[in-house]
Amino acid sequence: MAIDYGERRIGLALSDPHFDFVSGLPTIDRAELEDSAVEEIGRIVEREGVNRLVIGIPYTLEGEEGEAARAAREFGAELAGALGLPIDEWDERMTTGAAKRALRETGHSEREMKGKLDQLAAVLMLEAYLRRRSGEGRP
Repeated sequence: MAIDYGERRIGLALSDPHFDFVSGLPTIDRAELEDSAVEEIGRIVEREGVNRLVIGIPYTLEGEEGEAARAAREFGAELAGALGLPIDEWDERMTTGAAKRALRETGHSEREMKGKLDQLAAVLMLEAYLRRRSGEGRP
């Protein structure tokens, strides 16, 4: 499962067990959570049988770690500790831009993009992660 961690929303994507398909899960709006984001993701992990997490690290365009990258890395460490799952980091600095372009090309307005942008960014991230792993001979 991929996680696009943001200040307001968390985009999620899941692959099937054979790594053939990736689909987006409903975006978590952090302001609307009754429990913590870790608890919410824990419920999804348990329900879906997730055995590995991939968290996007939004480095700056220069490849440096800014505040958003540090926050994502800290959230990933919190998830790993709470859920006991391996977690891989993925450089996702271009996925949100790619997701925004794709949504614009399909006619979505800025307002319509809000809930879909983080989800699509997580989908693109997980697809790229799985392509890289399959190129290395790993599922």
